[in-house]
Amino acid sequence: MFQLDFPEYEVNYDQYGRIANLKKYPFLFATLDGELTEKQTGRKGILEIKTTEIINSIQLLKWKNRIPDNYYIQVLHQLLVTGYDFAIVKAQLKFSYDGVRLETRHYTIERNEVIKDMEYLLKKEIAFWECVTEKRKPNLILPDI
Repeated sequence: MFQLDFPEYEVNYDQYGRIANLKKYPFLFATLDGELTEKQTGRKGILEIKTTEIINSIQLLKWKNRIPDNYYIQVLHQLLVTGYDFAIVKAQLKFSYDGVRLETRHYTIERNEVIKDMEYLLKKEIAFWECVTEKRKPNLILPDI
């Protein structure tokens, strides 16, 4: 379905495929909803597909002019693992709190625009992996209340 809307990309999907960054960070793995190749340039990208039901206005705020943080972090991780140039998130939102309607949104994340966020995430992933290898619990970080 994505390819019908975006014929400028070749879309590949491997149901059981798992990508690893074995050379530098052997503990980083990802499974992708799809791999994209931009036909004109050959640039490689990630396709991430989300479906969600919006049942209240608070959930809608998470999607206001952006993708929610948990999905953003997932895409950053996938960019770290693959080394790809960009990611496209295709989101199908079902609104159920003010009548039922469907809306499809597309978000593009360019690797070169999120380098600092990826560097921060990588530091946190390395620190977590050290907890795993040293068999110790990571610090519990609670949000401000």
